[in-house]
Amino acid sequence: MIWLLDHWAEIVGALAALLAAASAVTRMTPTPKDDRAVARLRALLARLSLLHPAESGRSIKLPLSPPARPPHPDDLPPPR
Repeated sequence: MIWLLDHWAEIVGALAALLAAASAVTRMTPTPKDDRAVARLRALLARLSLLHPAESGRSIKLPLSPPARPPHPDDLPPPR
């Protein structure tokens, strides 16, 4: 169990690489059977990851830009 926790990132990374390779191969084949296998692998990776797809309702919202910084008192105009 400790090994699993220590190597969590490598496991998920390997599954992501496997998913990318499998997706590329299945796009070249005409059969839907392999598409279902890739869909199952994608669902497994989504369950294991911390960042779930937005449609699941369990996603972590990441900011696209840093929040606006309040002005420094030296940058404000002098009072009248």
